Amino acid sequence: MASNNESNTTRIVCISDTHSRYQFELPPGDILVHGGDFSLDGRQTEIEEFLKYLKGLTQYRLKIFIAGNHDLTLEPKFYEETWKRWHYRGKQDYELIGRLIRDPSLATEHGIIYLEQQEFVDPQTGLKFFGSPYQPEFCDWAFNLPANSPEIKQVWSKIPDDVDVLITHGPPANILDKTFMEQHVGCAQLLARVQKIKPKLHVFGHIHEAYGREEHDSTIFVNASTCNLRYKPSQPPIVVELAVKGTK
Repeated sequence: MASNNESNTTRIVCISDTHSRYQFELPPGDILVHGGDFSLDGRQTEIEEFLKYLKGLTQYRLKIFIAGNHDLTLEPKFYEETWKRWHYRGKQDYELIGRLIRDPSLATEHGIIYLEQQEFVDPQTGLKFFGSPYQPEFCDWAFNLPANSPEIKQVWSKIPDDVDVLITHGPPANILDKTFMEQHVGCAQLLARVQKIKPKLHVFGHIHEAYGREEHDSTIFVNASTCNLRYKPSQPPIVVELAVKGTK
């Protein structure tokens, strides 16, 4: 589907935390954004299945995604130290998995973009995306950093001031971050950065039960978790129409 140039908007379809579940319908749109946790535990078969799934979504011009804490093999140092905890029957080839995810032909032939502390500018709309898989410590999974630490503050400092669409796996503090135990578990330092730079759209997941959409100041916040607490893909994709200037 092409961008709606007549009204100068782009339709962004947001999903997250699909955990190798694909039994849900996707609405039409221009760009698909995935907020991480596309696998259960980062096995090669899961990664290959996910990439095959994205390749089949030809209705979207771009498919932009990040990793999450479940996508274990995409954080090599962490996986090297902990693989027996997850994959006791055999170590996954995380180097091969990294090459699969970063294969340049994914972008050139299929419009599939993986972001890990990286930005991407859509040449058609001029929208700048930035993706980060990190989140405050959570049961010692991948891409965890200590909450309220210099390390996590440094991660968020890499978000460009002029980003339009921010994709993080975890939520900012007090925005679509409440667990079933009524605890707010989002990142305060991420919230501070977002409040300063004011992206048009902030997409995340991680907290399945906090699924939804809110708007604060000039930013639309979307917890796009597809799976519920029972890991059933019952929460529909959230669609956001963004105004764009367009470059083509």
